[in-house]
Amino acid sequence: MYFDMKKSVAFFCVLLMAIIKGYSQSNTDQLANEQSIGSAILTFVPVQREGVTEQRFHYAQQILNDTKSASKNDVQNLIAADYWNITTAFVILKEPKSHIQAAFDKAIHLDGATICSYIKAMGTSGLDKLIPESFLPFYSNCAQSSTVESSKFNITDYAGNNKLNPSLVSVINTIQLNDVQFRMVQPVDWTKQRPLDERNQQLIDSLFNVYQTYIGKSLVGKQFEATMWLVVQHAPLEMMERYLPIIVAAVNQKQLEEVPLKMLIDRIYWLKYNYQIFGSQGSQIKVADDKIRNEIIKKYNLN
Repeated sequence: MYFDMKKSVAFFCVLLMAIIKGYSQSNTDQLANEQSIGSAILTFVPVQREGVTEQRFHYAQQILNDTKSASKNDVQNLIAADYWNITTAFVILKEPKSHIQAAFDKAIHLDGATICSYIKAMGTSGLDKLIPESFLPFYSNCAQSSTVESSKFNITDYAGNNKLNPSLVSVINTIQLNDVQFRMVQPVDWTKQRPLDERNQQLIDSLFNVYQTYIGKSLVGKQFEATMWLVVQHAPLEMMERYLPIIVAAVNQKQLEEVPLKMLIDRIYWLKYNYQIFGSQGSQIKVADDKIRNEIIKKYNLN
């Protein structure tokens, strides 16, 4: 009887390990598939791999937990920005290349233009080395997109179809083209880009003086809702701080998505305090502790 009991316990342990291994393998396979990664991420429990510090591991966990929370654990609520955040978390966690690839592919297929704007603002985040086969062609298209789109873009049609002021759309289109003129060519020729940035900053100040509000979705449509933010994001700290409350209000009024605001907050805190809140400024910059982070989330009413 005792011998049988030992065999039963041993069999149960082997069976349990097989089930766990099978589930883990199944979940891993789903994370490597663009079609199933959304569902898989909601049940994904990260493992601290070799070379990932405790702080970095905790930070990646926070990104994933925030993503799940914002989506209310419903895969249908996950948007391109969420998959970009998942990509970022996977990079930090040193997840397999196939997982990073699937998250990135999902993000760019949902909304390539938005991901393109993130890359313009944040850089490559190391994806050019981690998943070059997918990232580099996309990056190249980003670099060329402004020129190609501007040649096809009809301001009169766009303004008419969206019931917008064509003169304002024309100005904001010029600002957007100037913002990426030399920024997307590596290495950036700052002797050429900086004068364009300074001109853009003057134009944004002039537009704000006229309209007294963020130049967002209602005034220039979805295509240009982030243009004013991009100029502020690339401006000196003084301008960032001056427009921060304006951009907060724009997010609250649904004139701009929340992710750009988080990126602006990160940049301000990095320049002022040498740390960031949400991690958008790259893995080499320290991330604030939970206490500070929660205070910022509450202060700006963020998800």
